[in-house]
Amino acid sequence: MVVLNHTTMDKGIFRRLGFTEHETEIYLILLRNRELSAYEIAQKTGFYKQVCYDALNRLLEKGYVNAVSVGKSRLFKATNPEVIFEALNDEVEQLKSVLPELLKAHKQSEDNLSVEVYKGKNFVKIGFKDVVNELKKTGGENLCTSVDEAAFDILDPISIKKYVRDIGQYGITERVLIKKGVKGQFENKTTKYRTIPEEYFNPNPTQIYGNNIQIFLLGAVPHLIIIRNKELADAYRKQFNMLWKSATFLSKKE
Repeated sequence: MVVLNHTTMDKGIFRRLGFTEHETEIYLILLRNRELSAYEIAQKTGFYKQVCYDALNRLLEKGYVNAVSVGKSRLFKATNPEVIFEALNDEVEQLKSVLPELLKAHKQSEDNLSVEVYKGKNFVKIGFKDVVNELKKTGGENLCTSVDEAAFDILDPISIKKYVRDIGQYGITERVLIKKGVKGQFENKTTKYRTIPEEYFNPNPTQIYGNNIQIFLLGAVPHLIIIRNKELADAYRKQFNMLWKSATFLSKKE
């Protein structure tokens, strides 16, 4: 392989512009020579002739090399670097023109999934208020699984009473799965209860509403996790409906 005089040149720049290693070497050889045949390029670079043909065809497609026929020979010539620079600059300007739209699309893709974590004394208030704010605008219902209503009533009785009042006021319906043997705390027209066996009762209450999922972690330091994602909410909703179908209607004795 012929050693180029461009010893201080950063050839990585060419690769970042989309040149392969073979294309870079061939383009630089052609810059230093007026016109060369594929055979001459192979001689100067040390590449196989077929490798040169493949690279030259790609360079022709990109507009970085021109070909001319002289008699029976086909000679190749490097495009003026200024022309390449102007073409690349035009592409940058075109990208700038659609950049706001691309940024908007990127933001929307990021917004498709968000996770919020709350802890402290207000986590019950935050959770139930979010349910009301969402469903009073969009409609739908709140699906509640593994709910221990007595525990919530102890944690924040004021927020629970306000939630019960609000869902009645806005006509928000909810279906609640509670543990077998436990009585539903809030009897009203908008809430329906069914019971599930204790072995299926998850200690972490979950609410599914709109495109949102809430998971309450009622440990030593209670947490609320809100996941906002349509696909996940739909999956949780499907699972809830399967469980609801197999659940038992709340007995009057419970």
